Amino acid sequence: MDLRQVRYAIAIARAGSLRRAAHVLRIAQPTLSEQLKALEKEIGVELFTRSSTGVRLTEAGEVFLAQATVAVDAFERAVSAARGKAASLRVGVADGLGDVLAGLMSHLHGPLVRAAPMGTAEQIVSLSDGTLQAGLGYAPGSLPRGVARTLVQRSPVRALLPRDHVLAVREGNVSLADLADLPLVMPEIDAGRFLEGFVRHGLHPRLGPAAATHDMATTLVEAGTGYTLCVRQGTPVPEGLTFVPIAEEVPPIEVVLLWNRRAEAHELVTAARQLSRTG
Repeated sequence: MDLRQVRYAIAIARAGSLRRAAHVLRIAQPTLSEQLKALEKEIGVELFTRSSTGVRLTEAGEVFLAQATVAVDAFERAVSAARGKAASLRVGVADGLGDVLAGLMSHLHGPLVRAAPMGTAEQIVSLSDGTLQAGLGYAPGSLPRGVARTLVQRSPVRALLPRDHVLAVREGNVSLADLADLPLVMPEIDAGRFLEGFVRHGLHPRLGPAAATHDMATTLVEAGTGYTLCVRQGTPVPEGLTFVPIAEEVPPIEVVLLWNRRAEAHELVTAARQLSRTG
């Protein structure tokens, strides 16, 4: 059965006449009449009675159109859902950036975003081969030619310590030299960027237990196993912990949106730039 003919029948029923329906559908009245006859022939019943004043649904027509309207509506919803799925963007999200993703979503009114937990390095590989359209990660040193980036958030590095720790209680900033004597809790991946500040000052930090995630790093600090630098200031942490400024200049934590230049990610990029301005 031709779905177009069913839509024509619905339009005729709503308009009450072939002439008015043809005007709404912007087709010739004889063409509309032929399509209606073809539909009635296929169904095997008359859907309308004709008169000089217009058309009226037959009893069979009322039954058919009631069900057909539901079916057409369901079909159109299915098409919309399929198109929405096709227009969705698969976005990789590095650990510890759930709040940034939520902020990005608040500025996004276009494509559906499907978030996938994924480290920055893995995102870059997936962006390069086209299996990922965009990603939220930590600023990498370099990118392949087909991958672009824009800064979303820049956060100063702060030491996350127990609130009652001697370095947290005293006034002022904490020095890297003081921190170097304490166990440094770091995520298992991408830890090197947090060690740069120590290296620049000729210090060798004492490494504590590795954490699989930023949340785990926070948990370990709360348990008293050391301190961490990977958690961005402003991220919710337990009441017993506090962020302490560092005296020396340390490269900030930069969160970036990465995207494949061939992907339809314009709205996502625009949302990221809006978030950057408001943040």
